[in-house]
Amino acid sequence: MSDSKTKSNKSTTTKKMKIIGKQEYLNISTGNVEDFQVIKMEDRDFNFHKIWLAQIITSLDLIGNQKTRLAFWILDHLNRDNQLTLNYRQIAEESGISLFTVKQTMKALLECDFLRRKNQGCYVVNPDKVFKGTKDGRMRILLEYSKIENQQNAVKSTFEEKQASNLPVEAFQNLPTTNTSLEGKKTSP
Repeated sequence: MSDSKTKSNKSTTTKKMKIIGKQEYLNISTGNVEDFQVIKMEDRDFNFHKIWLAQIITSLDLIGNQKTRLAFWILDHLNRDNQLTLNYRQIAEESGISLFTVKQTMKALLECDFLRRKNQGCYVVNPDKVFKGTKDGRMRILLEYSKIENQQNAVKSTFEEKQASNLPVEAFQNLPTTNTSLEGKKTSP
């Protein structure tokens, strides 16, 4: 893989100016009152990953060298919605990591709730573990992340109900009908 693919031109922070307005100040050397424009400088986060260390270490502890490399590759390739929008084969090709390792790693990351599958080829990284953006953005992604879990639970519940309703009646007809009395002896009803 060439260096041009792995390098990125990312800024780390920006400073924003906020113009508050005009105010009058007394010029000490001349004694005159003069108008000045007041500007407030604010530092804003830009292009940072906020990591909840205890959470991420637990997740990364489950995986080894190539797998750790893939986890950090995923972090570098998230969109602004904390999503990775590639399928396993594309991840393997772009990261230079074998498809087998990608499958194992993604399975481990899904199982430990480091990320969730939103749909085929779209994964959302848990914003409680890693998030890139503002507090408001994180809250929005947390809400979406919980919706994914609710949808997955609804699908699972529907599937389990369907499985339970498809059991044949005969499965319940030949069950033994013995009771146990208080003394521990078996009796027939």
